[in-house]
Parts: sequence; structure tokens; C-alpha cells
Amino acid sequence: MTIDEFNNKNGYTQRYGFTTGTTATAAAIGAAYLYLQKEKRMVDVDLPYGITLSIPIEYSKVENNEYICCVRKDAGDDPDVTDGILISTKLEFIKGDKLEFHFFAGEGVGTFTKNGLALPKGEPAINPVPRQMMIDNLSKIFLENNLTGTVNITVMVENGMEVAKKTFNERLGVIGGISILGTSGMVLPMSKTALLETIEADIKFRIQNSATNTVYMSPGNIGAKYLEKNFLVDASTVAIISNFIGESIDYAISHDAKKIVLCGDMGKLIKLSGGIMNTHSNDSDSRLELLLAAVIKDVLEDDDIDFSLLTPILLDILKQKTTTAAIAIIKEYKLDRCFDIIAEKMLYYAYNRAFKAEIFYHKNKFASIDEFKKNLQIRIIAFSDNETVIDTGEENE
Repeated sequence: MTIDEFNNKNGYTQRYGFTTGTTATAAAIGAAYLYLQKEKRMVDVDLPYGITLSIPIEYSKVENNEYICCVRKDAGDDPDVTDGILISTKLEFIKGDKLEFHFFAGEGVGTFTKNGLALPKGEPAINPVPRQMMIDNLSKIFLENNLTGTVNITVMVENGMEVAKKTFNERLGVIGGISILGTSGMVLPMSKTALLETIEADIKFRIQNSATNTVYMSPGNIGAKYLEKNFLVDASTVAIISNFIGESIDYAISHDAKKIVLCGDMGKLIKLSGGIMNTHSNDSDSRLELLLAAVIKDVLEDDDIDFSLLTPILLDILKQKTTTAAIAIIKEYKLDRCFDIIAEKMLYYAYNRAFKAEIFYHKNKFASIDEFKKNLQIRIIAFSDNETVIDTGEENE
């Protein structure tokens, strides 16, 4: 079925699309039929998703015994930077005793330049699942036609170097163009899964390229630059995790991190003190309420402060539109000790999330969370108005 038939059949209001891996595979299939002198305008691709998708060929050509087909990527309703790009696959077939496949990065396709990624350094950035898709689909065609030999597969992307500038590729050490990606062959609209896969790849890469298995994480570039300016951490080495604190801790544990440093604006990270692991405003807020609760706890534990005098200050905090403004009031009235309470709760929830991940991924080799903490260091740095408000510091690691 075509992608439109797939969407209509399942009644999706938002259109699914297909990945760059599926696009390259469709082009490879078209090139194989071109070699067999059976040129096709539409090819069927068997996907890991479990369906066979019919995809149109944009154009075909033969050059010097090399067979090239081009397919246009369709990301459906997902805001994917690769939507609509042209991906070509070139096949060179050399007859031999057995069928084997070799992959090459053509113009617009990147190359892995660092270890710790999906494939070793020096390999073309054609990920394992797309490679296997091409091998499986092409093997079926060649074997049905009693052909064996070496198949050289070169994938090319029109304007791939420009498109790559809008991705994480350069940060991850993929240079020269985009990566050919996909695990299911399909693109889900507004795909959270795709974003999380990118975040996990980033975290895995940072850990595997750290001599101490350390990963620096931040919700965005502002936090990464803050680490660079104030803690001498190269911003380009910081994993950008968006709003997904919980999942990012999970990924760090699954890839054997020994030290996690989380840095970000207080307005986002304060949510962690309430056990909130997705900090997007659509999913959670409670910033001022969490600040307020910490101030109240601080005052109640201090016999020298008359709680009845606190009411106008608390009301003033709740009236603020931003965390920055609320923090300014807290500092004005010298209630800064509330930040220690917030920091303690941040660490509490971060370590508990990490311990649950440890149990899941590594089958609970630690007898207790206290024993686990001896093997994992978590440091949390939160800033507001370009000043550090919380730094749980080395003593808590």
C-alpha cells in the first residue's frame, strides 16, 4: 500500500510518513530493478514496522555500469527537516560466488568521525536498521533472479550538508551530511520517539567518549553555554536533553554513566524538586508553588522567624509571572536557605529515578539505594538571571 492508503486505512488525522532509511531502501530497490532491466516507477519496500509500503521512484539513470534511482522523502505531518529531500541510491553489482553488501557515503551523507556512535569511526552514517533493510530487500530480489556477487551501495542526499546543519549530527561527530536513520521504517507525526532516540544517542556518545563515564546534560543551549562560561565545560560536549529529564537519567544509567551533571535554568529544573520528570509547560508547571513550599518549610524550621510576618512575602511570590522574579524576592528577604531544601529534593528524585533505572537495566546488583549512590555521582546546577542559585557540588557526589 502507499503511504496515503496506509493513513486512510488507519483513519489517522495526522499523516504518518517514512524514514530516510526507507527512502534510501526504496531507491536501492529501484536501482536493483534497473540493473535487471526491469525499470519500475513504484517499488514495494518491506519495513521493520511489519508492512510493505509502495513508494514512487522520482527518476532513474545508468552511468558507467552504475545504476541510480532517486526517491523523495515523505515525513507525513512530522516537522522533520528531511521532509521532501531527494535521496538517491547507486548500485554497482560485481558477479561472484556469494551475495555480499558494502555501504558508501555519497554526497550529502555524513561519515562517523568518532567512536561511540551506531557504527565505528570511518563508517558512512547509514545506521544499522536501514542497512539491514537494504540487505533484506535487495537479497530477496537478487536471489529470486539467481544472482550472487558483491553489491556496492552508495547513498546520496541532495543538499544533505545544508540539511545536516539543522540536526545534531555535527555535535555527535557525524561530518559531511545527514545520517540515514530509522528503526521502524515509519515516521510518526510529531514523533517523541524520534527525539528521544536522538537524545539517547547523544548521551551514549558522551559517556563512551568520557574517560570517567561522565555525561553533562542540559535542557538547551543556554545551560550548555552556562557550563562553558562558569565551569569550563566545552558547550559542544553537553548532551541537550530538551524537557526529558527522567528519560535522560534512564539513558545515562543504561549506558553505564558513573557521573551525571545536570545544568539548567532554575525555572525548568525546579520542577525536578517536585518529582516532575518532563519539564515542558504543557505537561507540568508548579514552579512558584515549589518555591513557596520550600520557603515555608525553611521558615517553619527556623525559630527565629515569625511565620505570621511571612504572609505578604508569600503572596508577593505567587503574584510573579516568572521564577526569576520570585527568586529576586526570596533573595531580597534573605530566605535563600530555601534553595538548599530545593536542592535536596532535586537530588532525592534524581537518585531515585536513577536507582529504578539501575534495577531495570542491570537487574539490581546493589542491595540498597545508599549502596548505589556510592557508585553514581549526580551534580545539579541551576541558575537564574545568569547567577548560580543551586549547585549540589562535589561534596554530594
